[in-house]
Amino acid sequence: MAGKGAERVYRMTLAEFHRYLDDKRRELETCYKEIEEVQFQFNDIFKRELEAWKEKLAFCYPRVAARRRELPPAFAQLIDRAEAEERARLQAEIAGLEKEIRESRAKMDELLAQAKATTGDLRRANPQFDQREEALKALIAKLEDQYAEAFEELEKLDTFPLGWLIHAGRISKLKRAQRQAKEEQAKALMQLRQVRQEWLDTVQKAGEKQAELRQQWEQLGVRVAEAESRRAYLQTNLEALAEQGALQKVLENLNEPPDIPGELGEALRDLAQRNQVRRAYEEGLRAVAEILGLTKGVGEGLKRFQQSVATVLQEQRRYNLKEVQVPVSQWAVTLNETWKELQAKVKDEKQMGRHPLEFSQIVSQYVKGRLTDANIQGLFEHLGKALSQATAAWG
Repeated sequence: MAGKGAERVYRMTLAEFHRYLDDKRRELETCYKEIEEVQFQFNDIFKRELEAWKEKLAFCYPRVAARRRELPPAFAQLIDRAEAEERARLQAEIAGLEKEIRESRAKMDELLAQAKATTGDLRRANPQFDQREEALKALIAKLEDQYAEAFEELEKLDTFPLGWLIHAGRISKLKRAQRQAKEEQAKALMQLRQVRQEWLDTVQKAGEKQAELRQQWEQLGVRVAEAESRRAYLQTNLEALAEQGALQKVLENLNEPPDIPGELGEALRDLAQRNQVRRAYEEGLRAVAEILGLTKGVGEGLKRFQQSVATVLQEQRRYNLKEVQVPVSQWAVTLNETWKELQAKVKDEKQMGRHPLEFSQIVSQYVKGRLTDANIQGLFEHLGKALSQATAAWG
């Protein structure tokens, strides 16, 4: 925000400040609607003008192409230069396509290599998992046999009269052996489940990676096919496309038509005039889109800030807080007058609709002079600080 020195400051109560913001928001909304009306005029007129321009271009294009060698030297040379530029541009595009094809094919080969490597890793990992699984299965079977042997021996010892008393020490050892066998078997079973889950996870990850690599490979394949098709088309039709592009460019940008008698000369003069009209409306549409976007953004920001002020005002009334003064600078007040001024200048949408360049100049004057990003940001920062400064008195 520009330095303001000792400029005037307007002091408002919270209620006055809220009403002031509401007034500025309404002025902005009115301005937005007026600019929208101008946009409607531009779109309507441009649509008609564009159709007429296309008809005139369609009339001139084949006739200029057919009589190209009969045209005035300066005009013919203009087309020749445009054709050379267009040929160079197309050749550069062909070179870019060839580079893209080479790089994409190399990437496809790399993806295939990664896919093969993933398959190889899976195959190499399979025997290792198999060995671990078989070793654990053998251990579980061995522990099961140990448990069964201990159980059988316990059965025999317990069948003798007073066997439990005579062989108490041996029975105790056998029961410990059974418990140890069961504990080790449980651990082995858990390890076996882990090994199998690890293998399933490895297979799943490999499958997901393969699917991702396949998708990337297919996408590159499509790009290569499209690039090859475009390259073949450009190579086959290079000269024709260069001429077409040159004629299109020259006729679309024609400002001073060549001195050619007859119907073609008249049509070229009409086309040159319509080119100016077309460019004027293109500029007008660009300007109207810019100012509408800017106005909408400021309006949304102003609406949110006004809602914040309304909340503060409600708090003041609810808790009977003392009256405070919001200091608003002359700079901010002047900037907020922009919408009323701009609306007054563009309110005649029919006049603006017939003069798109005049509208563009008005918009440019305000966008570059007042509605810069720095000024808009500065405005909201200033209003926010003014509100904070006022409410600080409530401490």
